[in-house]
Amino acid sequence: MEVTEGFVDDAEAPPNDVLSLEPPEDSPKNFAPSPDFLWLCEELFIRVEDVKKQGRERLGSKPISMRYYDVIHHFVKLWRRTVGDDIYPAFALILPYRDRRIYNIKDYTLVKAVCNYLALPKQSATEKRLLKWKRRATRGSRLSNFCVTEIKKRKSEPSPERRITIDKLNECLDQLVEERNAKGGFKGLSESPAFNFCLQNMTFVELKFFFDIILKYRLIGGQEDKLLSCWHPDAPEYLSVVSDLKTVTKRLWNPENRLRHDDLSINLGYAFVPQLAKKVSVSYEKICGKLKNDFVIEEKMDGERIQVHYMDFGGSVKFLSRRGIDFSYLYGESISEGPVAQYLKFNPNVKDCVLDCEMITYDTDRGVVLPFGLVKSSARQALSMEGICTQGYRPMLMVLDLVYLNGVSLIKLPLHQRKEYLVKILTPFPHAVDILSYVRCSDQIAIKRSLERAISMGSEGIVLKNFNSRYEIGARNDNWIKVKPEYLEQFGENMDLIIIGRDPGKKDSLMCGLAVYENESDAAEIKAAEEAEIISLDSDREEADEPDHNKVIKKFISFCIIANGISQEEFKDIDRRTRGNWTKSEDRLPPSSLLEFGSKIPEEWIDPKKSLIIEVKARSLDNTESSKKKFSAGCTLHGGYCRRIRDDKDWTGCYSLSELWRERRQRSGTAIGSLNKKYPKTDKARRKRNDIFVDQALEMDDAGLKSNVFANLYFYVLSDYIDPELNTRITKPQLNNLIKQNSGMLVQNLISKHHMENSFRIISGKLTGECKSLINRGYDILSPRWILDCVSYGKLVRIEPKHCFNVSEELMKIARERVDRFGDSFVSTISEQQLESLITSNIDSTPVTDYNHMDRSPELSQVPIFLFSGRICYVPEMFFSATERAALLSKIKLYGGLVASELINCNLIVVSMTTCSRDPPLQKLRESVAQLIANFDSPQPIPHLVTSEWIDRSIQENCQVPEEDFYPA
Repeated sequence: MEVTEGFVDDAEAPPNDVLSLEPPEDSPKNFAPSPDFLWLCEELFIRVEDVKKQGRERLGSKPISMRYYDVIHHFVKLWRRTVGDDIYPAFALILPYRDRRIYNIKDYTLVKAVCNYLALPKQSATEKRLLKWKRRATRGSRLSNFCVTEIKKRKSEPSPERRITIDKLNECLDQLVEERNAKGGFKGLSESPAFNFCLQNMTFVELKFFFDIILKYRLIGGQEDKLLSCWHPDAPEYLSVVSDLKTVTKRLWNPENRLRHDDLSINLGYAFVPQLAKKVSVSYEKICGKLKNDFVIEEKMDGERIQVHYMDFGGSVKFLSRRGIDFSYLYGESISEGPVAQYLKFNPNVKDCVLDCEMITYDTDRGVVLPFGLVKSSARQALSMEGICTQGYRPMLMVLDLVYLNGVSLIKLPLHQRKEYLVKILTPFPHAVDILSYVRCSDQIAIKRSLERAISMGSEGIVLKNFNSRYEIGARNDNWIKVKPEYLEQFGENMDLIIIGRDPGKKDSLMCGLAVYENESDAAEIKAAEEAEIISLDSDREEADEPDHNKVIKKFISFCIIANGISQEEFKDIDRRTRGNWTKSEDRLPPSSLLEFGSKIPEEWIDPKKSLIIEVKARSLDNTESSKKKFSAGCTLHGGYCRRIRDDKDWTGCYSLSELWRERRQRSGTAIGSLNKKYPKTDKARRKRNDIFVDQALEMDDAGLKSNVFANLYFYVLSDYIDPELNTRITKPQLNNLIKQNSGMLVQNLISKHHMENSFRIISGKLTGECKSLINRGYDILSPRWILDCVSYGKLVRIEPKHCFNVSEELMKIARERVDRFGDSFVSTISEQQLESLITSNIDSTPVTDYNHMDRSPELSQVPIFLFSGRICYVPEMFFSATERAALLSKIKLYGGLVASELINCNLIVVSMTTCSRDPPLQKLRESVAQLIANFDSPQPIPHLVTSEWIDRSIQENCQVPEEDFYPA
């Protein structure tokens, strides 16, 4: 299809009489002078606050939403009757977070300015009290309340003759912006003439709301839509497509003049609220039903949502955020300039268009997509470079959709047609502009495979879009659905971190640190070495693989802040055991040879030797620019949660920096956010990216054939292995070489080898993300111990429990028959060292039952592997009514857990919240568990027993909370 100016034949062009976005000649005017700012405070702000304070206390009165409406409606009527039709001056103050003026004033800046105004000495008690205002804040309190309280103590209100009008306040705010943007600006807010004028002439009531305005607070809470609707019925919708208060108020001032439907569509040069993906917690089958069994799957990108307005054949380009902020100065204002705009290559017949995009950061050196926090800094870096940025990281525009073309809105067209047009008009440019690829699907299997692939690549997840859906501005509905893990543990095991600082408050925030050993690099050196490729991603250096806790700890560095998961009793316990050992940072900072902080310095610090270790788990690593500066480790934890206090460890058992970076290297490209996510440089690379499994070890040289032990066998190796007998690590490349040296063959793509199931072995020594997905798909996983034993004996040994990493119950049953209760083999000889190990450790060779393969209900394969992955729950009928039990089972299934029909198959027992530990039914249940355990020849793990509150609390906290806290009382 040839692209012309008309281009979209089947979309209706807007009629000629559609009103322009420019204000009409009869634009709104006010017939009265601007009212006082105090009048606005009393007639609106204070009345809204009164409704909020009253809440639902006024029984028998109107609903709270109606009381809000009455206050706002009264104010709007009063404005029209006493002022006029131009309400923009008031809207700019009522909705400051929607105002385009940028003040760059934070809490710290305001406190310093207020203390300066009060002529207080530096580091005064008042200044410290204001800077720590959040400690004393109750729900709904703001910094402005505390600042005004301090001013009241020292100043009197100005005379009533000198009132500041709304127009005058807007002039002051304009001047404040100019002063801050002027060359050189001013060193402090207290030096601003506009700010000082307001301080000297405002009443205490006005000052409170003035402070809220410059801090960009929501002065009327969530009542924005009520205010806009009261002014004009079309105002909320119109604001969503232009994102500019001034445009809305200049266009919509007469409620009787309604907008045409076309006016509520895309407007060239004006930001609109993009369509967003909805998150649902239902089975894949239901998701397919919502999408009419015809949808496309896209990767969920880790970037900033941006819309590109391409105008006048590229003579003007705007990059607008979803909130209407113009970032054209960063990315380019025309196709002749800018780190992104100059690479927009459109068909010559495209005069104007609007693209819905995601701005991401791309590392040209490593060919990876970097975290979201680097987007703007990468743009600033690229601005100083000429031509194509071939080194370092740079902004990259990932185009999602085409919503406007040559004067015609395309939002009514189906998704697939918009994507077809997009490919025809835009030519991607390497490393700068690309079109997000997608695949068309129709069933739940495709969703599950795509999500597993996304998780294995370290992606945020996937987005599913109805194939024939229209583009709905500002909507979040079932036409676009995002699917991502509810909880994905970053590390193979929880981390034991040491407390090195705290910020006291109603709920203390604990700063935790990492140990740095002697003769080991610090964070900056490790990062630089990794970027320079001095440290291999699969290092085979023995000393770098296993931490040696006999080494001397050189110092500790800050890593994260933990506040969640710690009970009041644990806070009290920590305080009791560390009392008297805390030092205020303002009095004295710790020596850098002991503790090293980033820009985030806790109010109090403690010598690690006198501190405690806590066990922490988290959702992922945060690698944003701010976290690199805040914490000396160069990164921090996202969603950190304290599991328990480690009373069994002292300060020397802390997790180390080298362990953290080694974990990151080993998981490169899988579960470390988007830091190591591979991005294809060519179409061929993009196709290759769809392979779920890629074995990098295939490129290694063969060390020479030694035997035919593994002849005609195919292997897929997932991880390294730590030999418990020799206490040494055998790396994945070493295992691959060992297989090849003994005539084994390595598999590159797991999917293509289904035809040789009987001669195929999957090997893993740890539970990686990829390993989890294979287990849940029904594969048996063998331990690398089997490889070593086969090589040692010079033949294929029979599989025993020690060779089973995670296998089916049938295979495990056969393996158990080959050993006695102590783990001594009936079919293979053992060495003296192995025998000594059995006796010393009293190994009973208890196999880990693979519950994932027992009593698998068909519908369970259709739900995502999320929060309760690995949990096999037994829910006895005696503790619940039929309705309660059905609801509980649904929650377990929806969040990825499995349900056992028999007690023997579970690893978690769930009883009612009202169950008492002395109840006869519970006693009988415990006896049943004891009888089952007694039937085995060796001790077996006992399933956790929790109340149903554990399920709800885990969902609420978005992680599996400690089971012992939810044992029946």
